[in-house]
Amino acid sequence: MNRSLVIVMGALALCVTLFGGSYLAGQRLCQVCVVEPPGGLGWLQKAFHLSVAETARIQKLHNNYLAQCSVTCRMVADKKQEVATALNGTTSLNPLVEQKLAELADCRAHCESQMLQYFTEVSQNMPPAQGRRYLAEMQKFALGLPEGSQQSVSEPAGQ
Repeated sequence: MNRSLVIVMGALALCVTLFGGSYLAGQRLCQVCVVEPPGGLGWLQKAFHLSVAETARIQKLHNNYLAQCSVTCRMVADKKQEVATALNGTTSLNPLVEQKLAELADCRAHCESQMLQYFTEVSQNMPPAQGRRYLAEMQKFALGLPEGSQQSVSEPAGQ
């Protein structure tokens, strides 16, 4: 009986410890999510050691870029649909399909140009050494994005 009581009490203590640890970890995670919502620029401030004023200027640039990017992403999606419509039922590339593909390529080039311009503007609002490091990283990011991932970059937090 004495040994059973020790086992039960040990198991109960283990359960209480696991529950308490899980509860505290969950609370901490919620606090972090409230303070640092997804899509925020806290990561940028930390990674590049930016001041609050620099981060605020960059946040304004970011909000303007998101508005532009949403429009551009919608245009790319519309052009993709036009290509799909032009391809519907065809067995070869016709002049209409080629025209729609060229328009889609122009939209994608415009998107990438906007993105690189945004990265350049952000880098210019950082201390010079940090700006150069940021721009180099973002250029690698922008030029190495797989197809379709630009949409996830443009979505504001909470969508």
